[in-house]
Amino acid sequence: MHYVKELTVPAGTPSASPASETIELPAGILQQLSVFFPPGCARMVFVAIYDGASQVFPKGAGSSYCEDAKEVSVNTFEMFDSAMTYTIKGWAPSTNYQHKITFTFEVKTAEEIAMSRSGYY
Repeated sequence: MHYVKELTVPAGTPSASPASETIELPAGILQQLSVFFPPGCARMVFVAIYDGASQVFPKGAGSSYCEDAKEVSVNTFEMFDSAMTYTIKGWAPSTNYQHKITFTFEVKTAEEIAMSRSGYY
């Protein structure tokens, strides 16, 4: 299943006070994360994803994704035994316009795993 969340980052948002949204993902395996930066971001809009206080994407505290008119895709294998809530944070201190960044999480749920083992999926 694909789970999509958009984050609007207002113009001039500082890193010390980022825009944020949460997304709840079901138990299962996170197989891919995609982050789409629309045209105009000019590599001046930065985003990162957190599990509580710990940064999980990109790996490495203090790092971030930033692009322009490009989708960043990350293949991963994060397994959750129960539903997981991630916090998406974004900042853009040097921008004059707001930007909407789109996040897509591909999660294979326990039900989908069972169906694929049974030959249904």
